[in-house]
Amino acid sequence: MFIKALLLLLLLGACQQHITGSGEKAISLAEMEKTIKELSDDKYLGRMPMTETEPAVTAYIASRMQEIGLDGANQGSYFQDVPILKVSSVISPTLDFSTPSGILKFNKLSEYVSFSRKINEEPVLDHSEVIFAGFGIVAPDYGRNDFAGLDVAGKTIIVFVNDPGYGTDSEYFRGHEMTYYGRWTYKFEEAARQGAKACFIVHETGPAGYPWEVAANNGETVKLYPAPDDGYRDRCDFEGWISLDAATKLFEACGLDFSELKKQAVSPDFAPFVLPAKVSGWMKNQFETGVSQNVCGLIRGSERPDEVLVYTAHWDHLGVGTPVNGDSIYNGATDNASAIAWMLEIARAFKAGPQPERSVLFLSPTAEESGLIGAEHYVANPFFPMEKTVGVINSDVILFLGSFNDITLTGAGYSEMDELVAAEAAALGRYMDTDPNPENGMFFRSDHFPFVKKGVPAIFAKGYTDAAKYGREKTLQKIAEYWQSVYHTPQDEYVPGRDDLTGLVDDAILFYRVGRQLTQKDVWPAWKEGAGFSR
Repeated sequence: MFIKALLLLLLLGACQQHITGSGEKAISLAEMEKTIKELSDDKYLGRMPMTETEPAVTAYIASRMQEIGLDGANQGSYFQDVPILKVSSVISPTLDFSTPSGILKFNKLSEYVSFSRKINEEPVLDHSEVIFAGFGIVAPDYGRNDFAGLDVAGKTIIVFVNDPGYGTDSEYFRGHEMTYYGRWTYKFEEAARQGAKACFIVHETGPAGYPWEVAANNGETVKLYPAPDDGYRDRCDFEGWISLDAATKLFEACGLDFSELKKQAVSPDFAPFVLPAKVSGWMKNQFETGVSQNVCGLIRGSERPDEVLVYTAHWDHLGVGTPVNGDSIYNGATDNASAIAWMLEIARAFKAGPQPERSVLFLSPTAEESGLIGAEHYVANPFFPMEKTVGVINSDVILFLGSFNDITLTGAGYSEMDELVAAEAAALGRYMDTDPNPENGMFFRSDHFPFVKKGVPAIFAKGYTDAAKYGREKTLQKIAEYWQSVYHTPQDEYVPGRDDLTGLVDDAILFYRVGRQLTQKDVWPAWKEGAGFSR
């Protein structure tokens, strides 16, 4: 049904051109730069939720929405309260494993990190039994249970990052593309369901998608979680990471070879087993509850005001953290001031053009970096029911490399929204590409995903792999450099003269056009067969 509607839209392209054109001309590079400069300024101290700068950050975004002409989406307010649990921890200097070869002491931050949302002020591991549980996955759809035949309740499990398909082109777990079973969030959730006391994931840069330093930042930094009703009593006392070198030493001390263990874990016939080791360590936690804010603006539809298209771009970043080259402010210019600027200019285009038939919600969630907390809260407490939400258009981590020849779709092949993006991209002389790093699991790591879990089709796309001024090969090199040296570091800053925002303008035009199609016509994109999601 949607494909027929899409063909009709293409036939009506000439008629639609003047409709979109009257809005998209309002999209302003200067306004984008203004937004990015402001939100990535040092004065906001890295835009960490639940800190003294949050009110100024959210007030600024709301003021921009009001200036553009958006209404407050929450019964006239631009804000939605999001209850938050704030956890500060001190972890033991070492995580100690007694093995047949003696005691191994892994140093905090350089070899291990731990954290927990469970309301327990002083959890302790005291010679806890250790179990190797493969990838820590229970996946009936793949006939896999990494806990089969072994009770891990009250014990410590060690698991590999990502899923068994990593590095392969097989259909097992979607091959090299990460499934949700590969996400670290899933592994901690499953460990809790199994009753484990502790779960440590072995970090590897390739399958994790980021270097150890990113995982290490979860050490003794403040962490945010949704405020619990039950104190998270069912979660593990310890969640955390062990470095690759530390894990290799541990396995060797237990008479095991890392590469052979990896082969075993990848096999569909993998069975968990007890390691000849015991582990000891501790944490001291402080807990505080409070409220953060989603920021939300609305354009009410003219004919179907109860139906809505949602644009999302999170406002938060990591705050002040470990200094790198003398700088401790994690400004988050690409992540995610860039996408807020993108979203606001799309809103400006909608206000400058004809009123959409469906409503359009512009949602800037809080605490994305802490686990999609703001988006999860909106989905649980929506202004429009999920069954009335036609789709979600999200962007995140937009690089300042100028115009792009491509439009890269993260999570391609899931829904019929792909074809709509492809058609509009082609009309603008751009081609569709897929994520060059599908093993990173980015489809599960940004604010569209809570909507996806509720059955709402979503797209997460941007110009990414083929910058016009660099070409594809050099662009891919720059992407690799970004993930290695800029992502989640104080180097994520906007530098006028060096950084080129024309690609953001191009993307805003493209996704304004996509939004116009979704708000002007009675189309409901569907999930594709085998996607694993449905309304």
